Amino acid sequence: MRAKCLLVAATVVALTFGTAQTALADNNATGSIGAVQTGNVSVTPSAGTSQSGTSAAVSAPTSITGTGNNTATNSVGAVQAGGGNTSSGSTGSVQSSPISSSPSGSAGAANQSATASAPVTVGGSGSNSASGSTGAVQLGGGNSSTGSGGVVQAGSAQAAPAVGASIVGEAVSASFPASVSGSGNDATASNGVVQVGGGNSVARSSLAAQSGAIAAGSSAGAGGTAASNPITVGAGGANSAVDSVGAAQVGGENTSSGSTGTVQTGPVNASPSAGGSPGSTPVSAGTSGLSPLAAATPMAAAPRTPAATASVPSQGNRTAEGAPRRSLRKPFGQTKMPAGSPPVLDQLPYTGLGLLLFVLLGLGLMVSGLMTRTRLGT
Repeated sequence: MRAKCLLVAATVVALTFGTAQTALADNNATGSIGAVQTGNVSVTPSAGTSQSGTSAAVSAPTSITGTGNNTATNSVGAVQAGGGNTSSGSTGSVQSSPISSSPSGSAGAANQSATASAPVTVGGSGSNSASGSTGAVQLGGGNSSTGSGGVVQAGSAQAAPAVGASIVGEAVSASFPASVSGSGNDATASNGVVQVGGGNSVARSSLAAQSGAIAAGSSAGAGGTAASNPITVGAGGANSAVDSVGAAQVGGENTSSGSTGTVQTGPVNASPSAGGSPGSTPVSAGTSGLSPLAAATPMAAAPRTPAATASVPSQGNRTAEGAPRRSLRKPFGQTKMPAGSPPVLDQLPYTGLGLLLFVLLGLGLMVSGLMTRTRLGT
């Protein structure tokens, strides 16, 4: 009876393993200490509430997806998530396949609403490999670290935080998308290396920071008015630092060999723009209600004809025909100078008296005083 039961159990197990599908990824830790390995992860935490016309919601879907196996060999403190991660003879290595997260939140009450989101993606193609390294952090894919210490490597990264609101029927919004392109980072026999994007290579160097091409742009809009400022740095290509100390490379097509304190960047392009709704007139600051042309151009006086000037007296002034014309009196020493004329160099200010007269008078008094002092002294 026992033999029959064992035969049935063996048959069931054999059929189960024979019909099971191939696992997406396997985790292998050989000769390692403190290894943490997990396959693909997908979570979607969310929460929301609605009461008395007021609502609020928040969610943060996050996923880590990769292909291949996670392998840790003769390593200490290896953390691997997703798939396609390899750690060999390393200490304190953290490896993750491409990551995607899209946290968002919204709220509304009394015909007013607000939303915010910040999707972030760290991608890359290929697997992550850390060999003989200490303190290596690899995110995305296509990262390789050999015989290095303190290395941070991330594949192509994208982030697009945005906010928006609707108040009294008017909509406002703002966003700041940014991305770093490229794939494939390599660090060999180096210490203190940060590599983002792709196409970055560093060998036998210390304190190196490398980034692929960067594209960023801020934009904002309110009602019928919008403004944006896209900026790009570099156009792709590879960054290379060999036998260098303190090298910073951004954008691609940068090479540093046997250098110290080197900063290199690709071409930088910016194209800001702004616009309003059709029919609107731009108004410059400080000139409320005036267009820039009207504010910058002084108002021209209307031409007056001689006939109109002679025959029409101004309001509030009496005219007397045949009355003798009196000359206007002026203070002592003041000269008749048109308003706005430059000051005269040979006259004293505010009085108009000749400057040469006072110079000669001063010299005479000084000579008289010297002669008097000489006589009294003798």
